[in-house]
Amino acid sequence: MIRAVHDRWWAAVRGAGPARLTYEISLALLVGVISTLPALSVETATTALTVVVAAGTLVLVPLRLVYPAGAFAAGTLISVVTGGQNPVVMVVMGIAAGYRMTRLGRTVAAFAFGVPCLGATLLYTGAFDLGSLAILVGDYLIFAVLPAVVAWIVGRRRRLVTAMHTRNVQLYDEQAAVARQARERERTRIARDLHDSLGHQLTLISLYTGTLAAADETQREKTIGLLRTTSAAAMGELRQILGILHEENSEQNDEDQGVAQPLSSLDDLIVRARSAGTEVTLNRDGEPRTLAPMVEHAAYRVIKEGVTNALRHARGGAIRVALRYEPDAVIAEVVNDPGLPHDGPTTGQGLIGLGERIRLAGGALYHGRTPDGRFRIAAMLPYEGQASPAPAPPPGDFTQQMYQTERRSRAGFIALGVGIAGVVGLCAGTVILGETVITVDRETYDAATIGQGEKAVRNCLPDPEAATADATGGGAIPAGTTCVDYMGSLIEKLNDEHPGDLHYRFCFAGGVLTAKQFFYEPDA
Repeated sequence: MIRAVHDRWWAAVRGAGPARLTYEISLALLVGVISTLPALSVETATTALTVVVAAGTLVLVPLRLVYPAGAFAAGTLISVVTGGQNPVVMVVMGIAAGYRMTRLGRTVAAFAFGVPCLGATLLYTGAFDLGSLAILVGDYLIFAVLPAVVAWIVGRRRRLVTAMHTRNVQLYDEQAAVARQARERERTRIARDLHDSLGHQLTLISLYTGTLAAADETQREKTIGLLRTTSAAAMGELRQILGILHEENSEQNDEDQGVAQPLSSLDDLIVRARSAGTEVTLNRDGEPRTLAPMVEHAAYRVIKEGVTNALRHARGGAIRVALRYEPDAVIAEVVNDPGLPHDGPTTGQGLIGLGERIRLAGGALYHGRTPDGRFRIAAMLPYEGQASPAPAPPPGDFTQQMYQTERRSRAGFIALGVGIAGVVGLCAGTVILGETVITVDRETYDAATIGQGEKAVRNCLPDPEAATADATGGGAIPAGTTCVDYMGSLIEKLNDEHPGDLHYRFCFAGGVLTAKQFFYEPDA
């Protein structure tokens, strides 16, 4: 497990450019410092705890690139030992979890794991009332869930744009191929017509030459003129045919079209690849045997395509080429380490054409990532095989897929709007809740009368734990009484231009309300 994590992380590092590496290092240091400062402020924090928090954050930032959901869950766990949620850590990990989400269940589980961690952070504040919990949940939705949802939508849109770009490149290449084939067919048709016309001209030349022996002087001169005209026309048509053939040859590339390359020329291919500064190894296994031209050509093309792709898409990564002669088949394989990626767009047409060539040879082609982050392309080619049936076209239609993706994106935006409305509603509910459970309004103050029973008055007041402690305003507290101070409601504060915070004081003695007053607590 640790080895797999290391390989995936190292593959991501090898594939990143200098700018991305600088960004990741700076982000890791920034998040590490920001997450360590709250740990230093916790009274129970120790040097070991601070080191663990700093090291854990530095590891989580790059780890989010390969295991985003796990990194988010670990980030919420770190918040437990740092005295509460860290907005920067939550935003960074939430964005990574949403943008790089591959499995919905795993991501939802990571965010669900963060919910009990919220309750654990209340241990540091000692406030277990409903208002504190509502504020904490609101912060979690704003700094964790909301960035994840936005990043998920942005990621889906970016992948859609990339897919559309790739599709456009493929369509462009297909159109160019169709146009090239049309030109080749037309040139072939023209060459065929010229060939027929040239044959007719040569026939006339032969007939004219045969009549020269029996012709008189006048007819001989006329026949010689016809021979001169016919031969000139034949030479012109021959030059046109040669020009067409030259144009066809100039458009062909150096991909060994129509020429079966022997596997013995692999050494030359490896030497050319090594000349680019790449480490390339070739291993042959088994007893070599004579192969059918189609099989030999297909095996050579597999290795050549694999080496070419490695040099283009993983520059600097080591390449291992293997050719194995099994009892019933030959196996050609190319495995390359991660390296610098290709800057320009790619279409995958080379692998598509290679798959068709392998199918016609009766073999099977595999290409894709290995668990340790390498890329492998391999083909199994039987010594005596028949062409496999053509693969069925992929299900679905590109237009239909675009429509479905658009519907999902629309649903995502609707969910985002609902989430924003929910957050706003939660904040409004928190304010309303605070107005009802921790403040006192003027109507409640006026309803309490001197001499009224203490129990009856306290039933109309908020919980005593919501009372304001250490208030310095107001008059002197009557001797032998117990007083409680409550803040005035937010609505009264907004309508009152008096400086300071409005407070209501209730004093009890002998089980009755003995005094009450309102005053303004000076601003700190």
